[in-house]
Amino acid sequence: MRQQEPLQEQINSIIALFSSGQSQEALDAVEALIIEYPNEPLLYNISGACYARFGQLDSAVKRYEKAIAIKPDYAEVLNNLGNALKRLGQLDASVRSYEKAIAIKPNYAEAHNNLGNTFKRLNQPDKAISHYEQALAIKPDYAVPQHMLNSLIGYTSKEPPKEYIKNLFDDFAERFDDSLVQKLDYKLPFIMKELILKLDPNKSKFDKVIDLGCGTGLAGKGLRDISNNLTGIDISENMVAKARELDVYDSLIVGDIVDTLSSSQEKYDLFISLDVLIYIGDVKSIFNEVRNCCNKNAFFIFSVETQKEDGYSLLKSARYAHSENYILNITSDGFKVVESQDVRLRKEGSSWIDGKIFILQAS
Repeated sequence: MRQQEPLQEQINSIIALFSSGQSQEALDAVEALIIEYPNEPLLYNISGACYARFGQLDSAVKRYEKAIAIKPDYAEVLNNLGNALKRLGQLDASVRSYEKAIAIKPNYAEAHNNLGNTFKRLNQPDKAISHYEQALAIKPDYAVPQHMLNSLIGYTSKEPPKEYIKNLFDDFAERFDDSLVQKLDYKLPFIMKELILKLDPNKSKFDKVIDLGCGTGLAGKGLRDISNNLTGIDISENMVAKARELDVYDSLIVGDIVDTLSSSQEKYDLFISLDVLIYIGDVKSIFNEVRNCCNKNAFFIFSVETQKEDGYSLLKSARYAHSENYILNITSDGFKVVESQDVRLRKEGSSWIDGKIFILQAS
C-alpha cells in the first residue's frame, strides 16, 4: 500500500479486500496500518472483523476492546464485540455489549436483532420477541428478524430470507466441521456414501455429480472417488472458501441453488443435498430445477427433518420440518422413490434430531 495515500483511501482498500473474501490480505494490511495510526479505532474494528472471520475470537475481542478503549461510544464495535462474545458462548457478556450499543444508538436495528438472537439462545423467548419487534419497528423490511420472529410465534413462511442463510453460514464456516462432526455427532455424509455405493453394484463412478449446499465440503470428500466431475454450490462465500481448500471439487459456485440451476445448461447424473431442505419450507422450486437438470435416470439424494403432521412447519430452531407425505407428493411428478431411510441427523442439546434420507430417481 502506498504511503502517500490518505488514510481513508487505505481503509477503503482494506475494506474492499475484506469484502471480496481476501481476509488474510486485509488483516496484514490493517495490522501494518495500525502501527502507523495506533489511535484510529476503525482500524481495530476491521482487524477484529478479520480475526472473527478466521474464528480467532479471543483476538477479535481484544481488537474490539482496544477500539472501544479509544472510542467508548463506538456502537458498531460494541455490536461486533457482542457477536464475538456470543460465538465464544459468553452470552451474558454478549447481552451487555449489545445493550451498550443500543443505549448509544437506540435505532440500531442490527443490534436489536443480535440481542434477540442471544436471548433466544438463553431460552428467553419473550425478550427475544421484543427485540425482534423493535428491530422491525426501526426497519420494517428487515427480513432476518422477521424470520426469527416467525419461528417463535409459530408462523410458517415458505422460505427464509437468503440474507439469513448467507449470514448464518458465513459466520459458521470456520467452526462448521468441528461443531457438526465432533460436537453434534453428524454422520449424514458417511451414511450417504454407503447408500450411493449400494445403488448400482456394477457402477463405480457417476459422470457428473453436484453437491447442493456443499458447505465446507463434508460430503464432497466422500463423493470425490465416485465422481468423474464434481460440482459444489453454496450461498455462503465463506463456506465455499473452506470447500476450496479441500481441492476435491472440479467446480465451486457461490450462489442460490434454485437461481444457479435455473440458469444452468448442465445436466447431472447424481444430486446430493444434505441438511439443505431444513432451511427451505416450500421445496417445489428446488425439486423442479433439479428435475430440469437431470440426465436420464439421474439420482437425487437428500435429507429432511421430519414431522408427523402433513405439510411443513417452521420450527422454533428457525429450521423447517417436512412430512413424508408432503415430500412424496412434491416428488411424484418427476421422480420415483428408490429408497427412504429414517436417520438421526444430529444432536441438539442432549436429544437427537429425527430425519429421513430419500433416494429418488428421475422418471
